[in-house]
Amino acid sequence: MSESEQQQAVVSRTQRAVDYGSTIRTESHRQPSFVLVQSPRRYSKMSHSTLSSGHEAQDRLQRLEYFLNVLNQMCIGFVTIYMSYLTLRTGLAGTGLHAWLVTIGFSFFMAEGVMIHYGGNVLTNGYKRQTKTTIHWVLLTLGGGCGAAGALIKMIQKGFLLQSIHGKLGMTAFILCILAMSSGLSALFSQRLKKLITPLLNKTFHNFLGFACFVIALVTQYYGYQTGYFKSRSETDLQILMKCLTLTSLVLSSYGPMKALYQKCVNISHQF
Repeated sequence: MSESEQQQAVVSRTQRAVDYGSTIRTESHRQPSFVLVQSPRRYSKMSHSTLSSGHEAQDRLQRLEYFLNVLNQMCIGFVTIYMSYLTLRTGLAGTGLHAWLVTIGFSFFMAEGVMIHYGGNVLTNGYKRQTKTTIHWVLLTLGGGCGAAGALIKMIQKGFLLQSIHGKLGMTAFILCILAMSSGLSALFSQRLKKLITPLLNKTFHNFLGFACFVIALVTQYYGYQTGYFKSRSETDLQILMKCLTLTSLVLSSYGPMKALYQKCVNISHQF
């Protein structure tokens, strides 16, 4: 073998052979190389049982709200129907007309109007927001008009000298009703008045006045069952029943407006 061939042979021995899966092993073993791989981050995941229990709790709460709303509708219906029957039977004149108008206005129209945007209202839950707003304005206009007219009739009869708790509360409800209806007009044109007052503050003030008017009106209705007009035309058990139904309607009807008013106050606190 020549000297050049020996040099080529030596060079070939020093070259590294690449193994592509052959079963023949070379004398020089390749050292394994390791790559450090970071362990993946662990994210906390809610189990299926936790999610299902959360949905079940939400469904139960929604069913409870629907049930309470149906109960409230029954209370409103019974009070409205019985007072309409009582006043129509005795004649719509004087105190009878006053009692019928305030019942229709405050206990029926206004109670239904303040619950329009409440998600648990079974009557309007499927309506769009714009439709709910339209119904709200119609009901509150009818309720405020009938209630204010009924209270005004009694105040004129008494010469605006109201000494009883029922009379004083009725006058307060009348004043709040006028203010709430006036603020409703400003809330309707809140975008045009935003240079003077922000729409959020405008609507919050309107909601507060309307809710206060509704509460005072229903409390006035409660004390109205203690007047001579109602006592002389109904039994004691029925008086107690009407008081309980009116208070139940007041509590159940106030949940939605209080929830919306609280949310508006939270938004105002975030802005200011």
